[in-house]
Amino acid sequence: MDAADAVEFIPDIGDNRDLENGEQVWCELLPMTGEEVRSYQRTMAGVKPGSPQALKKAEIVVKRIVSERVLVLHNYSDIKGEPISDGASLFDRGEPAMVDEIYDALTSISKLKAGARKN
Repeated sequence: MDAADAVEFIPDIGDNRDLENGEQVWCELLPMTGEEVRSYQRTMAGVKPGSPQALKKAEIVVKRIVSERVLVLHNYSDIKGEPISDGASLFDRGEPAMVDEIYDALTSISKLKAGARKN
């Protein structure tokens, strides 16, 4: 997959979706391949949910996915007002709720893309 496969996503955080188009936070996401989804699932297999090991592995997986698959983030800043324009910066400096919202969108669109490819 490359940038031509990117999907635009408008996070449903606060009143973001009610703002004017030019003011909304939105991002360009690159769906994961089926192989990548399975790889991340295998990484989490066999660890006890909620254990320190599971939390550490989950953080590594989420950081990698967000960093690699959020191509561009528009109209978003950290609490100091510094722009955040990519996945790595989002994971490091973004609000946890925004990271979670975008991660959930990434996993959802990746499953949809995998299903669409299968059919």
